[in-house]
Amino acid sequence: MNVRAAPTGGLRIPPVVLKVLITVAVGTTAYVISNLIAPAQEDLWQLALAVVIGGSALIVQYMVDFEERLGALENGQRQHRSELTELVDQGFRQVGEVTDLFGRLEDSGMPSGEVKRLARSAAQVGSQGQAFMKEFARAEIERLASMMTALASAHGDWPGENSDLLIALARCARKSVYATSSYIDLDFWETATAKYYLDVQREAIQRHGVQIRRLFIVQDPGDVSASLDKLLEQQRGAGIEVGMVILSELSPDIRVGETLDVVIFDDALCFEITTDVQQLNPNARLDARQDKVARRKARFEHLWDARTAR
Repeated sequence: MNVRAAPTGGLRIPPVVLKVLITVAVGTTAYVISNLIAPAQEDLWQLALAVVIGGSALIVQYMVDFEERLGALENGQRQHRSELTELVDQGFRQVGEVTDLFGRLEDSGMPSGEVKRLARSAAQVGSQGQAFMKEFARAEIERLASMMTALASAHGDWPGENSDLLIALARCARKSVYATSSYIDLDFWETATAKYYLDVQREAIQRHGVQIRRLFIVQDPGDVSASLDKLLEQQRGAGIEVGMVILSELSPDIRVGETLDVVIFDDALCFEITTDVQQLNPNARLDARQDKVARRKARFEHLWDARTAR
């Protein structure tokens, strides 16, 4: 007989063996009792009675065991149905949410096909198993999500000058680009990025008829140099209307206004570069709040009207 130790430290008797022992015990007890009650009866009758009672006890044990197992099975099925129902409901909720999102995308004029392509490509990169590719893809998705969140809230800030963002905005312009450029920013126009930015603006003028005005700002007449004159001619050659403002020569009511490096796209969005007091640690800011855009546009027009003939 296979008897094992129970988890609590005692002996664990297998259920079948336990049933047999109980049956034998009940039959033996019935045989003894029948001997005491009717000792004169034949042994065969007493033995048959004991067997019937023992068999009945065995049947009752199996019926009780069957009922317990049936109850456990029903409970398990109920739990399984509940979990399955929850999974199905969760799946339908997710499908409904995705359907609603894509419906809102299409209603807003956004390219839902490109969103599908993004999700499909991201899943493909994730399944390739390359840690660096996954990390880079995750960073790009987070960057895009941050950009969309900023656009939805009409403003956002990013560290650095974000020249790529500036070029992307210029490529999307269809009406106008009004920009101010400080004298400190002249070094930027000698870089390869600036030359590409100028090509994008030239294409916007030629292909879409975008009006582009750029105002260069210097502090004093002594800051006007041959390199600045050359830059002005280069900008004009690209079709850009250019002007120059000398702050020290402005009337007090115009000079006291805020003067920043700012680009206004289609009278809808401002791109600003801010720095600390040492002109270091630049930060890029997007702002689509209409009151802010209107103030920046009005300030640009005041400076444009006060520009120096050059």
